Amino acid sequence: MSVVKNLRRYALLERLNALEVLCDDAIASMWLAKQEAEPGTPLPPDFPHRDRLVASGYSAIEDLDGADECELGAIGLSSRDAQAVLAAAFPNG
Repeated sequence: MSVVKNLRRYALLERLNALEVLCDDAIASMWLAKQEAEPGTPLPPDFPHRDRLVASGYSAIEDLDGADECELGAIGLSSRDAQAVLAAAFPNG
């Protein structure tokens, strides 16, 4: 289990859990509001696989802080695509 480094990511993970495990849209909506209330660096328009990321709830660089290939694979990205996303988000490693 990885360490969650910011409140925005924590809210994202709780929202995804509410949708996937609890199947509770009301709780997911509450976590979305908390996620959006936290500051974040929007994904640039030319960010790799931006449309898929945004559709899956990742709208800021901070949402990806702590993500790995497996997590991004769960939203339909291949290993190579996930690596490209993480390299673009965190170019210095």
